[in-house]
Amino acid sequence: MENVLSFSTLKNHPVNLRIGQAGDLAEYVKIATMLRQNAEEFNDTVAVMDFNRLKRVFELRLADLVLQSKNANADLCLCGDYVAALLTEIGKAAPESWYAADYFAKAADENNPTVLKQGANVCFLICSVFPDRSQHRNMMYNNYVVLGKVMYYNYYGKTGAMIAYFMCRRFKSMVAITRECLHKLK
Repeated sequence: MENVLSFSTLKNHPVNLRIGQAGDLAEYVKIATMLRQNAEEFNDTVAVMDFNRLKRVFELRLADLVLQSKNANADLCLCGDYVAALLTEIGKAAPESWYAADYFAKAADENNPTVLKQGANVCFLICSVFPDRSQHRNMMYNNYVVLGKVMYYNYYGKTGAMIAYFMCRRFKSMVAITRECLHKLK
């Protein structure tokens, strides 16, 4: 099985990064370096006019932070790209519910694995972007971490979507990286 890491910002630089082959991280470093060289427009202030540009800002910042992390590898890089898209989507539309347990129940009722992914995304957003919200409905922050990881893993189990497996494995790392990314944007 072969997964391709695609960066929407590299329209003029086609690059295929395949999971499980030698040199994955080296290729990602090359891509991130190109992104970083093109990122001078985002150095001091971030003025975003549209969601595509916002996604690019998140991709650049997250890629930079992933490369600085001591455990950087291909799955963490894929998670960075996924989180950039997730952060952009939250700007377009709020989740149906901010209560993660609602998604778990709805997924069981409807037998719809996509609801698991939505719930896992909500858990991730609560942990990384809105940690104060984790105290609602008698749930603690750690409950959201566990529930998010479980929902990503169950989504992976039902669909085979590797990004869900990677997000499950790298949940805490990506929360920390995302927090740092958002902190640096202030």
